[in-house]
Amino acid sequence: IDITMFATQWLLTLYTSSFPWELVTRVWDAFLAEGWKMVYRVMLALLEQASPQLLKLSFEDILGFLRDLPLTVQAKPTLDAAFRIPLKRKIVHKFELEWLAKQKEKKW
Repeated sequence: IDITMFATQWLLTLYTSSFPWELVTRVWDAFLAEGWKMVYRVMLALLEQASPQLLKLSFEDILGFLRDLPLTVQAKPTLDAAFRIPLKRKIVHKFELEWLAKQKEKKW
């Protein structure tokens, strides 16, 4: 499953499109203090929390699960998990460069 199939809406709206307001306000506070790193941490925490269920689902069911995921998210456990993820800016930049290189390859 390609990340653009579910994460684009989360990232473009910084979770405001469908997540609980409690999570959104806390993500925005952290975003203003730490930048994009916190937004990525939240996405990783969401996927980590959902991974036991995701691994049991078919492709079609995964898309439906991720569509409905915002309705089931609890802010505190998600943010606690996000803050425990040791994500460094250098690592984020490395993955960004890899993604850009893949996108460039797709164009050729």
